[in-house]
Amino acid sequence: MNKKVLGLLGTGHAFADLNQGALPIILTFLQPVLALSQLQVGMVMLSFNLSSSVIQPAFGVFSDRFNAAWLIPLGCLLAGLGMSLTGFATGYHILMAATLLSGLGVAAYHPEGSKYSRFASGRQKATGMSLYAVGGNFGFAAGPVLAALFLGLAGLKGTTGFLVLNGIMALLLLLYLPSITATDTAGRLLGPINSDDQSPSKKGLSISTSVVISILLLVFVIIMRSWVHFGLVTFLPQYYVLHLQHSNTYAASMVTLYLFSGALGTLVGGPLADRWGLKNVVITSMAIMIPLLYLFPYTQGIWSMVVVAAAGFTLISTFAVTVVLGQELLPNNIGLAAGLTLGLGIGMGGVGATLLGWVADTWGFPSIFLVMLFFPVAGLLLSLFLPGKTKLAAVKSS
Repeated sequence: MNKKVLGLLGTGHAFADLNQGALPIILTFLQPVLALSQLQVGMVMLSFNLSSSVIQPAFGVFSDRFNAAWLIPLGCLLAGLGMSLTGFATGYHILMAATLLSGLGVAAYHPEGSKYSRFASGRQKATGMSLYAVGGNFGFAAGPVLAALFLGLAGLKGTTGFLVLNGIMALLLLLYLPSITATDTAGRLLGPINSDDQSPSKKGLSISTSVVISILLLVFVIIMRSWVHFGLVTFLPQYYVLHLQHSNTYAASMVTLYLFSGALGTLVGGPLADRWGLKNVVITSMAIMIPLLYLFPYTQGIWSMVVVAAAGFTLISTFAVTVVLGQELLPNNIGLAAGLTLGLGIGMGGVGATLLGWVADTWGFPSIFLVMLFFPVAGLLLSLFLPGKTKLAAVKSS
């Protein structure tokens, strides 16, 4: 395992994803200024997720066919540039354009970052991927804090801080790009890695029907998880500020608690999956989320913090696990696998955020959590049919 490269890619992942974590807080500041409805807030999140995630499979296919490591520093830079422009938006459509640009940067970073993280992981694929993924978790968690800090100090123009941070990180990634790309060959020698884990440029896109079915099933599980995740990230601030009358700072701290707990969960989920099995970790996560979501509207104070932390730890612990599961199903097309599991599946969370925004506008904030309860139930039922160790080996050999 090349921990230096994993650490560098994980740090870049943090800087790319802090923009995702910052957006809900920025929207809290922008909502009264631009007179945005809850549905429009959900639509902004949807546009960001369409550009940052749903198109990731296209970047993944490009990654599998060509050496595109240059997308790593470029993606990091664009993510910060777009987010910095949100504070200068004078209307809803300009805000959408800025978030689309930031999202494109995020989308460009992820397939290449996860591909080289796999190469650098050696035998412990889930553990290595968790080290990469935890960077994104910490970045996502730091985003609300940084957004509240920047905007609290400088107003909406404080979003320029994201361009400064990401610009510095992009330069660092560019300087160390040769070390990252060296893992394309060296990482496979740390093995034993599947003989199918070959250079992306040498592989095609031939995928069997059984693998397609398994991948689609996995993507639907990830979508259910993402609807919960983005529902919480998007509407926890609104719930605490508009419904419970807490301050923006308190709301940001609860989102940060959720996300930092998720980062810790990621560090546990990867090694646990290497020992216990990828499928088992996903099933357990979905099962635990059901009572947590049911209890949340009935908790306040310290108990609310406990439930939020437990939800973050449980739900986000499977992010790296599902990426590895996708790459195990598509060892010849690991960029595409990353695009599907990190991009399309997670990005569809924006659809869930839009749906929940409509629910909040129609029936009020408490109803969000009742509707959200159905998502992990569906995810649990679907995850029961994911390939386990034995079936996974059969699917890969078919």
